[in-house]
Amino acid sequence: MHTESPRSTRSPKAVTFLRVPVLLAAGMMTMGSGMGNPGCGSSYPDCEEGCAIEGTYTLQFADTSPPGGGCERLGVGLPKGPLVLNVSDGYVTGELDGITLSTYYYGEPSRKLDFSVSQLLTDQKLDRTIRITSTVAAPSPRSSTDRSVIEGEYELRLASSENIDLQCFIQRNFTATR
Repeated sequence: MHTESPRSTRSPKAVTFLRVPVLLAAGMMTMGSGMGNPGCGSSYPDCEEGCAIEGTYTLQFADTSPPGGGCERLGVGLPKGPLVLNVSDGYVTGELDGITLSTYYYGEPSRKLDFSVSQLLTDQKLDRTIRITSTVAAPSPRSSTDRSVIEGEYELRLASSENIDLQCFIQRNFTATR
């Protein structure tokens, strides 16, 4: 019976030489998994230019007229502001009239800053959805002392879960300035 292993006949150089392609193949298969290259599995986006959007913004709406109808019956109007933004590793949290918003911000060239939040207000039996689609105006801020302007659209939808006739919809263009 033969007890000698075939591996003992390989040279140590050949084994070392084969390790490199195996390691490269393993590295390619795990890209984006958090094991090296951040890729698609990254925990936050890279924001390299125009990322200093943190701060307190004053809101101005193009149309300040009362929203009317169900909005007035529900006691809802345009937000007063300010819009307060905090940024950490490209993740933006905002607060507007006591409502917390969050999204990612990639900076230039897109400069898009879009928020969306849906909530069930159980005490009032209302479904509330707020959507803010906006763009940081060029030139986007490079430091916290640079002027920053955000332009976009504010949208609020409120619907009563008990009374189908009691609804509110507000859609207005805005400018927010820091």
